Amino acid sequence: MKKAEDRRVRRTRAALQAALMALMTEKGYESTTVQDIIDRANVGRATFYSHFADKKTLLVSRIEDLRSALVERQRQPTRRPNGQPAHFAFSLAMLEHAAANAQVWKAISESEGGAFVLRRIHDMLADLVRSELGWLGLTRGSFHREMLVQHITGAFMGTMLSWIDDGAKLPPAELDEIFRRLVMPGLSAELWSLAKGAR
Repeated sequence: MKKAEDRRVRRTRAALQAALMALMTEKGYESTTVQDIIDRANVGRATFYSHFADKKTLLVSRIEDLRSALVERQRQPTRRPNGQPAHFAFSLAMLEHAAANAQVWKAISESEGGAFVLRRIHDMLADLVRSELGWLGLTRGSFHREMLVQHITGAFMGTMLSWIDDGAKLPPAELDEIFRRLVMPGLSAELWSLAKGAR
């Protein structure tokens, strides 16, 4: 019985999230109402509010689901074609997600309320970068390490949003390589500095 309830909860949450994403591409986040969402998802108002406080918490739930998927991808050991470890494994997964949902991302980036969403995405990715830097030995919190976190996260966000604005023409894997070329020299220099005991 518990498993059936859990499946029903997941289906309802997924339906509401899908409805919000579809409506955001059609009319934008600001113009989408809770009534629009429940009509599209074909659920009752009471059902909506039993899961989410408002449309913002619904949107945040979608971002948190994305975070979970990226964390899982990040934990899977991967290697580059040259056999070297693939740092920032979340990068390709995030770009693949953006490519599959390009219309939603474009609607977010062009909407007035998009800044809230992009800030949440930025903070989520910064957390993933911090985790990865910790695995690489940069464990001590400092202003210097935070600059590196923000540099890498900002480079990724800027690269991804420019790509989306341009119609996401390049394959995600190719853009992933561009991102790595942008950030890896700085990271390598930082790790070398750490190994020499300068930090």
